[in-house]
Amino acid sequence: MENFLLLAVLGSLTIYFYGNMQVCKSLHIQILEEKKLAEEKAKHLEEQSKNLDKQLEGALMAAEDAQRSLKNSREDYQALKLEKTELEHKNRLLQERINELYASVGTVI
Repeated sequence: MENFLLLAVLGSLTIYFYGNMQVCKSLHIQILEEKKLAEEKAKHLEEQSKNLDKQLEGALMAAEDAQRSLKNSREDYQALKLEKTELEHKNRLLQERINELYASVGTVI
């Protein structure tokens, strides 16, 4: 009877151990799958980060080009504005000279 009781206890412990071992195996497999998914997600996020960095570099280069173009346009505009002012001044002087010539022609006639 003692052997039977001992065998029953050992049998139940074996079944308990085997059941827990199966649970541990399934948990380990789930953990490995989740770890694999997390690594894939981290890799995907790193790739996205690299792509965004490249896009940011391109945008910065485009902004710098636009800034240089704007600076050149401003300089050209200032030069044209100065030239326009000088031409207006010359035009005014020529108009005054024409008026003087007409006045002198009127006095000669």
